[in-house]
Amino acid sequence: MKVFWHKKPLLVRGAIPAYALAKAQNTPLDSPISAQTLFQLAQSADCESRLVHSKPWRLSAGPLSKKDIPKIEDTDWTILLQGMEAIHPAAAKILSWFRFIPDARLDDLMISIAGPGGGVGPHFDSYDVFLIQMSGRRRWKISEQSDLSLKPSLPLKILKNFKAEYIWDLEPGDMLYLPPHIAHEGIALDPGCQTWSVGFRSPSYKELLQEGLWRLAESLEDLPHLSTSFADPLQNATDKAEQLPDELIKQVQEKLRTLKLQEIDTFLPGIAAYLSEPKPQAIFASKSHVTPFAFAQNLLKLTLVPHPQTRILSLGETVFCNGENMTQNEAQEIQDAWKKLSKFKALPAGHAIGKKAHNSLLEAYLSGWLEFIKR
Repeated sequence: MKVFWHKKPLLVRGAIPAYALAKAQNTPLDSPISAQTLFQLAQSADCESRLVHSKPWRLSAGPLSKKDIPKIEDTDWTILLQGMEAIHPAAAKILSWFRFIPDARLDDLMISIAGPGGGVGPHFDSYDVFLIQMSGRRRWKISEQSDLSLKPSLPLKILKNFKAEYIWDLEPGDMLYLPPHIAHEGIALDPGCQTWSVGFRSPSYKELLQEGLWRLAESLEDLPHLSTSFADPLQNATDKAEQLPDELIKQVQEKLRTLKLQEIDTFLPGIAAYLSEPKPQAIFASKSHVTPFAFAQNLLKLTLVPHPQTRILSLGETVFCNGENMTQNEAQEIQDAWKKLSKFKALPAGHAIGKKAHNSLLEAYLSGWLEFIKR
């Protein structure tokens, strides 16, 4: 993080040591998700997918039909599958390895599967990315060039004047980190080449402030003193009726001062709530009614974990889940449970809560945001 993060590329040979160990024992590993499974997912509306042909450049958005899926030995094609951590536990496991970077920055895991020669052309990303080779080999061409102009009239954003400075062939288990705006091109060398990309969010300041302000405006409903009506018993007669009155300006200015809009702590809850929101395409299946008593009993016997599409973030002692403050006005044992879920992404069996009242933990479970597993 000190030397490379957001600064310069890093090639890590053998980032997943199991590949080299298995190869040394003549039992080579392959990707934990088969090509056939990825092809099936590309045909499903539950997975965001794209098919790229490179000769000539063509882009098709999923879900793909069965006849669209290339044969694995065909050349010059790539299928991209987005948000795989919410679909397959192996992708979720890989994503969990990157929690040395704050959860608020983490976006998703994309899988690229390609035939020989397949790729998406020379391009750059506006975010940090880790590229993990999981099956077959891929040749990466890297350039730190400043010219990021694009070719016109193409379905993909392809650099016009790409000049490779480094060329690396990645074997299964190798990994490449690229900071934003580093020009790069990946070309599959083998049939069924799989590269797993861990990408990170980089919202604009405008986005963060807009979302923070919007949520701050919503929170004004909870401030009774702002519900009183403006009054101006000190208003004088005026010969400038068209002007906004000084008395109104003065009183609004005072209200703004009480809201402490100049302090970052005023905005952070809204920003944390925004960054904890799930992706727009996330779908949660609500559960049939469960009594508080039954839920409390399950907590004693089972492990509670977030749904794969749930996002949980903490701001100090406050925990936000899918855009909602889950710890406000809750009993201490509920707050403690949310803190563990935020920190460890799991609440181990044996956590005791009250058995009578509804609480945010139960409500999140009924909404499908949390689920029980045996562990």
